[in-house]
Amino acid sequence: MTFKVTFSGLRERLQTLDRLEREQLPFAAALALTRTAQEVQKGIRSEMETVFDRPTRATLNSLFIQPATKEKMEARVWIKDGRQVNAKGNLVGQEGQWGKGRAASTWLTPQVYGGGRNDKGFEKMLRRKGVLGPGQYVVPGDKLPLDQHGNIGRGQLNKILSGAQLFTEEGYKANVTDSRRSTRKGNRRYFLIKKGSRPIGIAERLGYGKGSRNNIRIVLAFVGGPAYRQRLDFFGVAEKVAEDQLPIQFELALARALGTRRR
Repeated sequence: MTFKVTFSGLRERLQTLDRLEREQLPFAAALALTRTAQEVQKGIRSEMETVFDRPTRATLNSLFIQPATKEKMEARVWIKDGRQVNAKGNLVGQEGQWGKGRAASTWLTPQVYGGGRNDKGFEKMLRRKGVLGPGQYVVPGDKLPLDQHGNIGRGQLNKILSGAQLFTEEGYKANVTDSRRSTRKGNRRYFLIKKGSRPIGIAERLGYGKGSRNNIRIVLAFVGGPAYRQRLDFFGVAEKVAEDQLPIQFELALARALGTRRR
């Protein structure tokens, strides 16, 4: 999703400028558009801090700016989706991976438009193994400890999937074995739990020995697809900030350009 900042009514404004101001107009306009995009970025980030509960750093840092240039009078603000900007200032590539992690758009798009969410990486893996059915997603169990952002910690998730022997062996062996080391670490207490022949989640065995068969808890539950309502008014916030800031930033940029030229 991309928000573009451009000028309108520039022809009318030109009629009020003298020769020196017209000469500096391209520089001032590009600077004003870029600074307005920066203000839009701040506004959306502030909105994220308001509407989301303990947003992660990855969420707060997910906004990317494409500056305007004298050759291209347009600045853009978008949520990182895997595309990058080429030498001509155009978005290139396909949406997908951003750096070494998931593109932020994969988890923020449902918050902007509403509807269902995309699969997380480990959910795709469980689908490939035939454990997670169509339309099912994974949510934490009621008593599973979560991190400060309300998410399952990566180390904890890996331990659960490894203990339940649900990793696909793509390049390395991540599942626990019958070795003393695996037994000593206690990872074998996790297992896939089913209702009839249908997997319904991953459980943790809390005790061993006589009478401990039912001493378990669900740590990851397989549920129907969650439906999200719109929470982040990305375009509404962007439009309001741009409308307020662009005239201000243009006058500031023009004053700077004229001051630089006179010196």
